[in-house]
Amino acid sequence: MRADAACGAGADTAYSGATARTASARVPSSSAGVAHRLAVIAALMVIGLAAFELRDPLASMASYTAALMALNQIAPPLLLLGLRSIPFERTRTSASNGLIGVLLDPSVSTMFFVGLSIAVSLPGVFDPSLANALYAAPLGLLEFISGLLFWAQFMLATRSIRRSWLTGSLAWAGGIPMTVVALIWMLSPDVLYTPYLDVICRWDISPLVDQKWAGLVMFVAGMPLQLVGVWLLLGVGRLGRPDLQLGDLN
Repeated sequence: MRADAACGAGADTAYSGATARTASARVPSSSAGVAHRLAVIAALMVIGLAAFELRDPLASMASYTAALMALNQIAPPLLLLGLRSIPFERTRTSASNGLIGVLLDPSVSTMFFVGLSIAVSLPGVFDPSLANALYAAPLGLLEFISGLLFWAQFMLATRSIRRSWLTGSLAWAGGIPMTVVALIWMLSPDVLYTPYLDVICRWDISPLVDQKWAGLVMFVAGMPLQLVGVWLLLGVGRLGRPDLQLGDLN
């Protein structure tokens, strides 16, 4: 009886210790909290600079593309990294209800992201945003929202797909249209958007060269998403734990 009691007490002690370690691991350290705040501040700075650049879309296609890509591919992951300070259970509970839950659905966010990546390359959509800054601001807002919803599929606080290889495949599939558009811009022998035909950009280069630079900007901006896909496909982000995701290594 005493041996059984001792074994039971030892098991309880071990369980309590494991629980305490798990709980302490979930509490962000002070350095992690600082990192989260810095990520949010950096995201807000990126948003501010991009919004400033959207004021004059005709000045340079490369600059305009850089502003859109900053809103779509740089600011969203920085903001979402800041959300890691929010407890996972509370975030998932609040995100699963109402409109936020619908928007965070992987299929909805992916269709929105891919659809906008394709639509923004169409002259009927892109040309008005170049000719009038009133169209540029809504397009920038849509780029930010679509990027935020899509990047949320890869972050711990908002991710709903638990299998890393599925999430990695989603990142690769979602980034393909953006990569194709970038290659078309870089390889096209003609200027694709009429507002730029008779404009010398701020860098004193021809519209065709400016378009090629815009394609390069979009291609480079899409590389982090592809790297996240590789990270998850290879299972590097799991580190032996199915619930440990990219950005959870503090």
